[in-house]
Amino acid sequence: MRIIVADDHPLYREAVKLRLERLLPESRIVEVGSLEELLAQTRAVPPLPVDLVLLDLYMPGMENGPGVGAVVQALPDAPVALMSGAASAQDVRLAITAGARGFLPKTMPSELFAMAISMILAGGTYLPAEMAQAGGSGMAEFRSGGTGGGGFGEALSPRERQVLVRLSSGASNKEIGRDLNLAEVTVKLHVRQILRKIKARNRSEAASMATRAGLI
Repeated sequence: MRIIVADDHPLYREAVKLRLERLLPESRIVEVGSLEELLAQTRAVPPLPVDLVLLDLYMPGMENGPGVGAVVQALPDAPVALMSGAASAQDVRLAITAGARGFLPKTMPSELFAMAISMILAGGTYLPAEMAQAGGSGMAEFRSGGTGGGGFGEALSPRERQVLVRLSSGASNKEIGRDLNLAEVTVKLHVRQILRKIKARNRSEAASMATRAGLI
């Protein structure tokens, strides 16, 4: 299975890749940072099969409906799902009309992410309850989580950022240690420091704050 993750934030792409690799261990993940890079992937010779596209609604080159439409037209056999930290119901509706098969908030929990991906791969469409309940008004806005986040990324060391990215993907301390070649007790210390520095109450809140701050 070949999946394209299209987002202009490298750390967020890495977090999504880690989630997908745990959910679909046989998959090959291709990362791109703009619509131009994504469309270049579709022009490969010979053409490479694509089974799923996860597409940032507001990355460079996107113009919502037209951008989504271009991807759907270039990859007619691959379901396209949108990702964003904040989006209006109107923008999402335009993208769905253009052929997108779902909308995945960037802060959704790992369990819900897995369910949404499975639903889309099975031929369905996924929308979060908040968006579905917006109905036809087209003016309600979805935001992943509440306020907060700020520019706390500067307070974290490079290693703490790496731990936070993996923590946000739903990885356990043991899995983070294996990925980064760290002892589990060292990972626990890093997590404790991260929570203290960004004033998060738990791992889920830390992941949500990191996404809202643009750190991942």
